Amino acid sequence: MNSRLNEIVDSGLAHVYTMFEAHPEMKKLLRDMSFAVCSDLGSVSPEHNLFPRLLAEKGVSFFEANFNAILGQVQSLDADFQIDCSEGCSYCCSSHITVMPQEAFNIGLHLAQKWGESDFTALAEECLETADHLEKTTLKEFTQNYFQPCPFLKENRCSIYEVRPILCRNWISTDLDACKKSFNTKNKVTVPQNALIMVQKDLVFSGQQAYLAGFGIKGGIGSFMPMLAQILTDFEGSYAKWLSGEKLDGQM
Repeated sequence: MNSRLNEIVDSGLAHVYTMFEAHPEMKKLLRDMSFAVCSDLGSVSPEHNLFPRLLAEKGVSFFEANFNAILGQVQSLDADFQIDCSEGCSYCCSSHITVMPQEAFNIGLHLAQKWGESDFTALAEECLETADHLEKTTLKEFTQNYFQPCPFLKENRCSIYEVRPILCRNWISTDLDACKKSFNTKNKVTVPQNALIMVQKDLVFSGQQAYLAGFGIKGGIGSFMPMLAQILTDFEGSYAKWLSGEKLDGQM
């Protein structure tokens, strides 16, 4: 693995490393897992007409396998560790979401295939309205102050559940009361998390970013609504710009 890819992975996992300073063997394991994400994409080429979908699906597959394995290990050591999330619970669905560009493109493809024209147009307009707030502030302030229901939340259920972002899949809780308090205070109350479980998304983020860098493509995560608004209003143009090495709206 060349030095540039090492740099991207280490930068992407910098905040993860700080959680495991006292456990260098764990830092190495997580780093190796992120490189495994990168290596797993060797057969996926930008020349494929469903390139972003293949990346997104590979990312979900890798994430779910690791997530379930780690969760099983945690529960084997702590019999009281139980996830409180359930169908219809949506306290976390008003928080700011970050996505990989390939996830946003995959969601755009899904919507074009599954949603009617009027629903698609209404969603695009809602995303544009939300993204408009970014033009009036910095990206950091936008992400920190963001608190509003996700436009895909319908009757307390995710309407794109099958293609939902990895961050949403990784966002779990073992304390429903803390979730309620966090929601009622607009995320001013922190929901307790298991660090090893919650960093599984970051392994996919950094691994896929490193892989895309090999093609000169910006693979860093970005703010969901601004990115999706750009993609829904001009999919082909946004995709061409991304493949050429440009950042998308909201991308960090």
